[in-house]
Amino acid sequence: MAQGGGASRPRFRLLPTVLLTAAIILLPTAVYAWGRSSSSFAIHKVVVSGAKLVPQRRVLRLLNRDYLGGNLFTVTTKDVRASLAPLAYISDARVDRDFPGTLRVSVVEYRPALYALAGSHWYVIADDAHVICEAPPAKAKKTVATVGAAAAGTTAAPSSGAATETTATVSAADAAAGLPAPTGKAARLLAALQAGPPGATLPLPRMAVRGSVTAGTTLADAGLRVALAVVAGLPRALRDSLAVVEVAAEGQLTLRFAGNPVVVWGGAERMLAKTLALRVVLDRYATASQKCAFVDVSIPDRVLARPILK
Repeated sequence: MAQGGGASRPRFRLLPTVLLTAAIILLPTAVYAWGRSSSSFAIHKVVVSGAKLVPQRRVLRLLNRDYLGGNLFTVTTKDVRASLAPLAYISDARVDRDFPGTLRVSVVEYRPALYALAGSHWYVIADDAHVICEAPPAKAKKTVATVGAAAAGTTAAPSSGAATETTATVSAADAAAGLPAPTGKAARLLAALQAGPPGATLPLPRMAVRGSVTAGTTLADAGLRVALAVVAGLPRALRDSLAVVEVAAEGQLTLRFAGNPVVVWGGAERMLAKTLALRVVLDRYATASQKCAFVDVSIPDRVLARPILK
């Protein structure tokens, strides 16, 4: 009898532990089930953070449309990402429930790195080679000439003055750098890159890419990847004045900065050494009150620059 009673006592001691474990597991489930059906957790306010490139009011408009008045328990991160899918600049979103009725959404935006020209279309490319969107065309402005042409039943030809001026500027920059001026198709492409997308709102460098480009995809172009690495590695002051990135064979880059210089960069290797060499050269020209037109830092230990400082 004593042996039987002693064996039953551990089972009685285990019972509270089992009950406590069951309560820990079942209580949140019960609370969640009650909360999903309770009007006490109706969403009466949506708060957005992290939106910089996308106007916050646009994000709020989509979220208020889909979730205001809904139940705070039922909103998932997947739902919010789907609601914000029309906003191309948003790459991700996170949800935080501030009980009893505030939905907080933190958005993560793509980081635009450059404009890419593919055929006749411009695209905004993120620093991870994701194609954010097609650059919107400039809004057409009616002028007296176009209105008159429409009334006469003819089509007014676009003025070539801007393109001619850009081509002349490129040729002058190459001449000052001691480089052969591009001709034909190369000259037209370079002029288009210098001009950039019509109505561009982001101060980004421009480059040309080959093949088809589709918004929402990620490009695998090797030249683009090299260009993105170089652009990301430049100091802010140089990056802000970078106008055009040209990619030649085997990923060799030429950088064209606004107002000069033309910089032969080479590949993506030895980024720090090339950046330091470029900054030293530009500082020396600034100290001498001279404008540098050309720098070759492809071999950063043997930098070439023009005009030659006296």
